[in-house]
Amino acid sequence: MADKNGLGKASQGLTGLSILIAGKNTFGYTGDGTKGPEIEFNMMDEESTGLVKPLTMTLEVENLNIEFITHIATNLPFVLKGNISEDGENKPYLVTAQGKLKKMGTDIKVGDKVKRSFELSLTMYSEIVNNIPTVLYTKSPYSCILGAIDTAPDFNNNI
Repeated sequence: MADKNGLGKASQGLTGLSILIAGKNTFGYTGDGTKGPEIEFNMMDEESTGLVKPLTMTLEVENLNIEFITHIATNLPFVLKGNISEDGENKPYLVTAQGKLKKMGTDIKVGDKVKRSFELSLTMYSEIVNNIPTVLYTKSPYSCILGAIDTAPDFNNNI
């Protein structure tokens, strides 16, 4: 049965998320400020070049552990593991990412949890939903595969 968009049943959403950094699972410490990258393409004369603009990602962790800071600051990869509940069925969500630290902040407010946010310029991003690869991006050598589509298949051969 199609939903109002005609694409099947709507997802119920992310019901759990952990960030694995420095070998430590942060389940229960992930903040609401974790945001995946927006994929925006470079355009030329209203046509897509197939190349994406630099990707950024924000991680928010409600834990000020020095190992997290060291891990992110040294450009090591990290993993997001989540659970997506869809019509009563649980599906795994897995992201592996790596990038250079662009900005780090700490939210401190009396009565609230103390949070550390990391903004990264990504060099690698991989997303797998229900054990099916959905996004694969590498900055060098350049590659961007969305679903089953390579957005710039000849780019590396042409330069």
